[in-house]
Amino acid sequence: MKEKIIYRVTTSALITVMFINIFILTRIRMTMTDDSILRENKASYILPDGFTPEINKITWDESISMPSGWVVRYTRKGCHFCALDTEWSRLVSHLDRNNYRTILLLPTDADQYDEDQMFSGNVKQLAFVKMEWVRQFRFTGTPTTIIFDNNGRVLWRQFGMLTEDDYKSAEKAVERHKKS
Repeated sequence: MKEKIIYRVTTSALITVMFINIFILTRIRMTMTDDSILRENKASYILPDGFTPEINKITWDESISMPSGWVVRYTRKGCHFCALDTEWSRLVSHLDRNNYRTILLLPTDADQYDEDQMFSGNVKQLAFVKMEWVRQFRFTGTPTTIIFDNNGRVLWRQFGMLTEDDYKSAEKAVERHKKS
């Protein structure tokens, strides 16, 4: 009888400790910055699956040859902050020279940019992307800019308009990646 009580108490204590550990680990993971998580693990997808605003499926293998990486910009045609972001065109030019491709991630198909508004010939516009991919990288507000290496790891990110310091920081991240 005494052994049964000790067994039940021990089992209950172990289960309680296990639940406390799960709770603590969940809280730690939620408080970590997504950058640190993504730097440790490869992205589950290197590029987003999706469609152009004209509802054409994007096939990356055919449309993009082995680049150094990609920059994904969550942007909207009517976004005041996107329009004022002068450092964006400078960053695209720098990335283009370093063999990075540009993806404009659009909230809706109506946000498609005209050809004369593009800063590079290596730009793809996506309006219909799997939500798992969008959530994974937390594209929640426009503009959001993330630079990926060709393995899908995040090299650099910025939420909001780019400043000159942001441009320099992104430039350094690209240079560090070239050296590695």
